[in-house]
Amino acid sequence: MRKHQPHIGGRKAMQLCHQVAETLNFVLSGECDDDVLRNFYVVRVDPAGDPSCLLVTIGPLDAGDKTPVADVLQRLQRVSGKLRTEVASSISRRKVPQLLFRVVGYGEGLE
Repeated sequence: MRKHQPHIGGRKAMQLCHQVAETLNFVLSGECDDDVLRNFYVVRVDPAGDPSCLLVTIGPLDAGDKTPVADVLQRLQRVSGKLRTEVASSISRRKVPQLLFRVVGYGEGLE
C-alpha cells in the first residue's frame, strides 16, 4: 500500500518555479554584476514546503569550477535583494517567495 504524500508541486507551483528559474538564470548571467555568479546557472527550482518559499539549486557552468560553496552562498546572500526584486517583477503574485539557495557540483542535483 502506498503512503499518502502531500502534494507540494501542483501545476501553479511548478509554473512559478519555472518562471523563477528563468528569471534567476537571466539575472545570474550578468544583471547582478558578479563575475563568480556569472559562472553559475539555475539547475532547478522546487517548492520548499509551499509556494511562499522556494529552494533554488544552482551549479557551475564549468565542470572544473573550484569556487568554494561558502563563497558562492555569501555572494548570493549579498545580491539576494536584487534577485527577489527581479523575481517580483517577473511573476504575478502578491507576495514574492523567499528564496533558499543550494549549490551543487557539476552534474549533481540533476535527477
